[in-house]
Amino acid sequence: MRYAGRALAAPAGAVTGVATGLLARPRRISRGISRRIGLVRERAARRLRYLRGWLRGLRYRLAGGRPDPRVADDILADRVRSRLGPVTRGLDVPRVHVTVRDHVVILHGDVATAADTIAVEEAVWRTSGVEGVVSMLHEGLVRGDTRPSEGVLLPVRSVMLRRLFDAAQRAGCEPRTVQPAVRAVLATFFERLPAAERRHVASHLPADVRALTVPPRRRGRALARLRHLDEFIEAVLRIDHIDRGRARDITGAILHTLRDFVPEEAQDVAAVLPEELRRTWTEPTATPVPPL
Repeated sequence: MRYAGRALAAPAGAVTGVATGLLARPRRISRGISRRIGLVRERAARRLRYLRGWLRGLRYRLAGGRPDPRVADDILADRVRSRLGPVTRGLDVPRVHVTVRDHVVILHGDVATAADTIAVEEAVWRTSGVEGVVSMLHEGLVRGDTRPSEGVLLPVRSVMLRRLFDAAQRAGCEPRTVQPAVRAVLATFFERLPAAERRHVASHLPADVRALTVPPRRRGRALARLRHLDEFIEAVLRIDHIDRGRARDITGAILHTLRDFVPEEAQDVAAVLPEELRRTWTEPTATPVPPL
């Protein structure tokens, strides 16, 4: 009788497992559908913002007027995106990301040539309301990049770049802003270094990290020379959106990861930094970087 009970229990357990799986499947499907709906809504909202800006621009052009330069940053950002749409499509380059802070436009993205960079920057500079341009555009589509007409972007990242991204995220950076954040910190830091030291450090970096260290091209309003850590962080925040409450931790994590990858240059870099930045650069790393 005991054996019969066991024999009956085994099929019953199997039935229970199948039933549980069947009940869980609708929940997984529901979550997948919810994610897809969220993506569709996000794309639709982005497209709607673009169309609104385009229609506003068309209305102004048809009326023979000039758009009001005294607008809020979000409106100016839509205006710039509207102007860039035909330019980037004509150049067949990946999407250029636009951020506006106090009427200074910050550009992120990849273009194929220096001529493409100039075309994009000129279009932005001629937009009514723009008082300055900080161009973080990377010239030359790297391995893994494609033009929009050829397919989806498939980034190929070096070990060092992945670790810089991981350090930023552990410090509180959101995944969607991690690349602009790393670019902002590295570019701002390298801009602060003398040209000779900048070249020495860059020579130790893989191509995809080196591309993020190139100081931005500036036009119009420029930032003052950085002397204090707070000024450095403000410059990073101005270049691209980083959570203000976590900006110091994110900045420190990225700089420490960079330093630990170039130990032979760490002392020379420290010697040319202002005191506060030097302390941030030289303070111990919470988690040592494993060897490549």
